[in-house]
Amino acid sequence: MLTSVATGSLAQSGKGTNAGRRIITLNVIAHAPEGTQVTKEDFDLYDGGAAQEIESFARLDSGSRLILLVDSSANLKVEAAALQKAMEAIINELYQDDQMMVVGYSETAEILEDMTPDLAKLQATPAKIIRKGSPSLFDALIAVADAFSNQASSGIEKRAIILISDGHDAESKTKFDEALRALQEGNIVLYTIQVPDRTRGALVRDKPKPPAAIEQLTVGTGGAIYPFEKATEAAKIISDDLRKNWYRLVYSPSGINTLNMRRLLLMSHRPNIQLRTKGSHPAKYHRPY
Repeated sequence: MLTSVATGSLAQSGKGTNAGRRIITLNVIAHAPEGTQVTKEDFDLYDGGAAQEIESFARLDSGSRLILLVDSSANLKVEAAALQKAMEAIINELYQDDQMMVVGYSETAEILEDMTPDLAKLQATPAKIIRKGSPSLFDALIAVADAFSNQASSGIEKRAIILISDGHDAESKTKFDEALRALQEGNIVLYTIQVPDRTRGALVRDKPKPPAAIEQLTVGTGGAIYPFEKATEAAKIISDDLRKNWYRLVYSPSGINTLNMRRLLLMSHRPNIQLRTKGSHPAKYHRPY
């Protein structure tokens, strides 16, 4: 399976050294048959068309830092009780060493519970959702990406957002490409529980249609999309990704100009091993239609 990524020299996932040697770290979600150990010998990495030596590739067994980001706007096409049930399903899949922040957003993003491992506090948050206003999704993504940047000193590498949304953005000052860039540069994986599109495919000026926004944000960060009606099953799959399938890949680019934007490829040698990583790191958003 091929996974493509474009990356730039200023990405936070890469760091320079005194000798000018650049190290890049990628999150990789690896799915393989039960009992199969995925190693760096199972795939090849290409950066800008040049084969790269993978310095290390290992599963991360540590806890995660998660943000549950919920569209609380008035006309989201989900009943309040169903929305709360989906939130509960996600919260109840947390492990002891995980921590979560819960944020609801309409015109503004509101923290319903700050980052905590306290399951009882998190379980109380679905009842705090107040449905009102119109959604500012891209502003909310920037806000939670900033919240994660404040967590950087914790040393926790597994950072993910679980978004419940249809992808509609009505009010944001933030542009789509700015939101995507913030997630990619923060090495944040976005999962989406996708609600039916309230706009019914209507054209939107200067931004992708809601389903396209969801697809680009999730694929662009190495995440995945699940339909809202399968939220309970999705919560378990996401939990498995975080606990069992999350790997760190480290390499130093060679044979390329790291000042340029370029494509990355992960090429699996085995059809039963599927690899996901962030799908793009564009300097500028280009309308895909």
